[in-house]
Amino acid sequence: MTCPHCVHQPAPAEILAAIHLLHAPLNRLEIAMATAREQLDDLSVKVDDLVSDVRAALDLLRAERENLTADAQGVLDTLTAKVDAFDAEIGDADGSDTPPVEPPADEPTDPNA
Repeated sequence: MTCPHCVHQPAPAEILAAIHLLHAPLNRLEIAMATAREQLDDLSVKVDDLVSDVRAALDLLRAERENLTADAQGVLDTLTAKVDAFDAEIGDADGSDTPPVEPPADEPTDPNA
């Protein structure tokens, strides 16, 4: 069956050859994307571990709060604020820390316009 609008209908062998030409680059792209995803996942885990380790260290310092000098308490407060700011900046990977965006309400039209 031929298309009345097409000048040339490729033969099945031509289509198969084109598929083979596309397969290798697509396969390489798939591998590269999977590798990038794995690297991003690994980095995310490392950042989570880092934040967890820093928070644990800060908790230990807080437990010894009564033994801290005023300067040490200031350093603890500064580090805690920085960790909290970093955590807020990167947010949760699943977006659970971001409230849903409500669509804008229809604005009333001005009858005098």
